Amino acid sequence: MTDTDEARFSDAMSWPRRGGIWRRLFASIIDYLIVLIPLYALVAGLFLLTDGGVKGSFWLNWRLCQAATLNGASDPSFARYDWQICRTSLFGLTVAEWALGTASGSQSEGNPSISFDLDSQGNIRPAALDLGFLELVVLASYLLVMELTSGQPIGKRFAALIVHDQDDKNRIGLPVRKAVRRQGMKFLGALPIMFMGGWYTVQAWGSAPGVAQDFSRLEIVGAYAALVLVMVWPIWIAISIALGNDPIHDRFAVTTVRADETET
Repeated sequence: MTDTDEARFSDAMSWPRRGGIWRRLFASIIDYLIVLIPLYALVAGLFLLTDGGVKGSFWLNWRLCQAATLNGASDPSFARYDWQICRTSLFGLTVAEWALGTASGSQSEGNPSISFDLDSQGNIRPAALDLGFLELVVLASYLLVMELTSGQPIGKRFAALIVHDQDDKNRIGLPVRKAVRRQGMKFLGALPIMFMGGWYTVQAWGSAPGVAQDFSRLEIVGAYAALVLVMVWPIWIAISIALGNDPIHDRFAVTTVRADETET
């Protein structure tokens, strides 16, 4: 073994142990809830203030639907649908309300289902502005700021983990370049679906009730590809961590997540 190899081995042994898959998962759940709950509260407030003009379709929510009569559906073609009123909420905060119509039997030709946003009185309204696509943007921004300042978002603090700069073990917080690269690579798998969600949201916002968006075959294929990527990316990251390796975003940013020795 050369002097250089010995120096590298000695440096590797001096690092605290890596954060395991379960501790990192626990930290991620805590951070997600810390971001999600205030975001839900904000969107719920906007939903009330705008009479349903702003809504949120988030990853973690509680959807409840019940059969109902649809107000304001004077078009005779709506009669072939069985209607349900659906609400999305978390901890009792409603962030979306819409009517879902499903055609049955011989009447299912054409559009088998159709949905409209509703106002607080249960009447059909123009399409609301859906802020759900901002969920991961806000989460990534929160993690970026916390890792810049201390290397410890609140979830990692609870799990006694800390993000280190591999080039400077004693540094508190990450350099801007490394923090940006780390979060950019971590959420790379979600970027396509976030951009598509934002684009479709802007296109649909304010459209008249009953107007359905027409998507090309290329757009549909792109949406499915983005959905597959957003599912595969975190699985790949989780497998890397479970095998005891630094995941792709840590390798790309030259960072590493280790146990916080000051907390043990």
